[in-house]
Amino acid sequence: MHQFARFCFSLHENGIEFLDHSPGNTLIKKMATDQFNFYLVDLNRMKFHKKMDFETRMKNMCRITPRQDQIEVISEEYAKWYGKSKEEVFEKMWYYTSRFQEKSKKRQMIKQKLKL
Repeated sequence: MHQFARFCFSLHENGIEFLDHSPGNTLIKKMATDQFNFYLVDLNRMKFHKKMDFETRMKNMCRITPRQDQIEVISEEYAKWYGKSKEEVFEKMWYYTSRFQEKSKKRQMIKQKLKL
């Protein structure tokens, strides 16, 4: 999770906003003991920025995982690289993740009711 957080930070530092940033669109290859490479797939939805602000970065992480314990690890590592407190990064990252999960659940309920 720490290496993944650094990977995401690197994308954001380079102005890359991967709009389909979800577990299914990130391939992970183990290179050596405790060393991983990450590859993005389904690249048709991306935005490129000169610089990404904090809100955009945190919102971009909302699809990564619904698990709070994993968001805690990712946000703590991200905070080290970004220079903000781990509390501030976690709070914002968890806010966007929770919002995304709520919307996703509502969509699923509607689909079930409509039998789609």
